[in-house]
Amino acid sequence: MRFEHYGRVEDPITAILTGIGRSHDLTIDDLAPVDEFHLGGAAATAALVADLDLRPEDRVLDIGSGIGGPARRIASVVGCEVVGVDLTPSFVETATALSELTGLADRTSFVVGDATRLEFSSRFDAATLVHVGMNIPDKPAFFAAVADRLEPGARLGIYDLMATGDPDRLSYPLPFASDASEAWVASPDAYVAALVAAGFDVAEPIDRTQLALDATAAASAAGPPPVSLATLMGPDFDAMFTNIGAALRGGLLAPVQIIATR
Repeated sequence: MRFEHYGRVEDPITAILTGIGRSHDLTIDDLAPVDEFHLGGAAATAALVADLDLRPEDRVLDIGSGIGGPARRIASVVGCEVVGVDLTPSFVETATALSELTGLADRTSFVVGDATRLEFSSRFDAATLVHVGMNIPDKPAFFAAVADRLEPGARLGIYDLMATGDPDRLSYPLPFASDASEAWVASPDAYVAALVAAGFDVAEPIDRTQLALDATAAASAAGPPPVSLATLMGPDFDAMFTNIGAALRGGLLAPVQIIATR
């Protein structure tokens, strides 16, 4: 799968460190406004991690890991090993550098790879998929491939933007797609059906809209951070932000969490 929407900033690590104003003593919370690349940010990641019930001895696969925010939070909070895979080379390079700068290189690693072709020789104890499924057209085949890379009893934590209305009414660009040809938004019911077909036991989907709204309000009250998603998304970010807000308010999309067990 080729995807050109991401990787708009030529040198993400320089942009991030310039925005923060230092390259030493960095924490995961310093980076959260830019590397928790999804609605609800760190709060949404924390909720997902809590419901996955991870253990320090687990080995976790973060599919579509971006610049590594969720992977680093999992490694920091739980203490387990996290392997991230992402299609965008500059994101993988940035994720690796930021893990070194936050002292988490021993628990996180990142590789360039296609989320729809998970070429790992070993299996994982858990996996996460955070705001990635909207870019994957064949979800039944994808979840079957994920199941093949998980140990029996492993949990898959999904936090995606899902269709709660007519996706044909979406306005673009959006943070995950420049136009409709790059977007494969599906309903929670479609996710559940694809997961069940792949052999997963699936918990009831949880709408995280209120969590995302509360996190956004808290961030606004705290004032503008030195770095944000605009640091990565470039000049189209304002239009993306406006359109995603309209989609949420109009009931077209919602951030939804699903926990599935292999």
